[in-house]
Amino acid sequence: MPIIEIYGYLGSVLVAVSLMMSNILSLRWINLVGAGMFSSYGIIIEAWPVAALNGFIVLIDIYHLIKIYRHTAEQRVLELKADNPYVQDVLVRKWPQLQNITEETKLEITFKEQEPSSYLVLQN
Repeated sequence: MPIIEIYGYLGSVLVAVSLMMSNILSLRWINLVGAGMFSSYGIIIEAWPVAALNGFIVLIDIYHLIKIYRHTAEQRVLELKADNPYVQDVLVRKWPQLQNITEETKLEITFKEQEPSSYLVLQN
């Protein structure tokens, strides 16, 4: 079997394997490599529909990978009073300096994904 056929089969296998991935990042990277190999295989054997379709898939994978890597974690802000049980039981462990605030103090807590990432004292 000629090496070029092995190369084409390997590209096909990578595309197929990528579709079995549950992790979208792994799917995109493996699919990118497989489609790139299969597209170049199509160019080498002058199978233009194969080359064009897989070249288009490469562009789609690149687009989505750029979106994934540029994506910042979802961020939201929540306003809480210092006497809130979440503040007293959870956030004081993360930020011990919150022990020194009064019960009427209001806090603005910023979350990234599900984790509290910063706080701001609004009134003391």
